[in-house]
Amino acid sequence: MLLIRRVVGDSMLPTLLPGHIVIAKKNKKPQIGAIVIAMISDREVIKRVASHSDRGYILLGDNPADSTDSRMYGAVSEQHIFGVV
Repeated sequence: MLLIRRVVGDSMLPTLLPGHIVIAKKNKKPQIGAIVIAMISDREVIKRVASHSDRGYILLGDNPADSTDSRMYGAVSEQHIFGVV
């Protein structure tokens, strides 16, 4: 199954621009370096997997100056990652 989402915001610049459409595959295990769609505090986000440990995935924006990511909300469990772009 696929997810289709429109990019909102500048957190993934220069890789993804606001308005870009991304297609993500559901139920695919995220790998380091992959772009994912995750649910954080009742909000969908598109971020890159920076690392993985027993605590979960560290998700970061490609534009750290304009990204709310794991530096603020910590590691994300796999159950909160819905798709891999």
